[in-house]
Amino acid sequence: MRESGFDITNRFGPFSADIVHYAPVCLNVLLYQMEQDIAQMCELIGHYHGIAYWRRHAEQRKHLIDRYLWDEDAGLYFDYNFRTNRRRPYEFATTFFPLLAGIASEAQAGRVVENLPRFEAPGGLLTSTHVSGNQWDAPFGWAPLQLFAVEGLHHYGYHCEADRLSRKFIKMVVQEFERSGAIVEKYDVNRCSGDVSDEIFFGYSSNEIGFGWTNGVVLELMASLGLK
Repeated sequence: MRESGFDITNRFGPFSADIVHYAPVCLNVLLYQMEQDIAQMCELIGHYHGIAYWRRHAEQRKHLIDRYLWDEDAGLYFDYNFRTNRRRPYEFATTFFPLLAGIASEAQAGRVVENLPRFEAPGGLLTSTHVSGNQWDAPFGWAPLQLFAVEGLHHYGYHCEADRLSRKFIKMVVQEFERSGAIVEKYDVNRCSGDVSDEIFFGYSSNEIGFGWTNGVVLELMASLGLK
């Protein structure tokens, strides 16, 4: 759980202790993208025997993501518990990862976007729709998840939604910087505040200053909007 970066959330049960029994959306999408990237690398360096091998693995993973992680009734991607053979209906911002990698069909992407209001807040995208007292749940928002969602929305032509999320997150970070003189690792995107310690009851309650991914994501979002 901690190596995934999501430290910590109730996404895989209390304190995510049951993560060993799950196939997560985020991990499988990133593995799919890795397999596609390796196939492209093989093509670039002339290792043509490897192209079909890695593309075959990527296509198989794409099929399994669609079969096990997509929930048609909810219109969201959920993590799959392979011990219970069920998806866990824990609404989490990783539902936008398949859009980022181009795995979702047009119809699936449309369903995810219909659920965007469940995650959208005044300061951008909520990590989840659940308040658990952990930092990787509501009401907190993290820069990488903003970027993944924005790029995923752009990938399927939802430019207005993507730009709206970008502007919300940028505005919040800038306002908080003007107030406190610092850019931090996470924000309460409901209150548009970097003062989060009193709301986090488990795990890390501090908010690190000068965090690289917030700086980097803000620059990327500004570039996508044509801002300087």
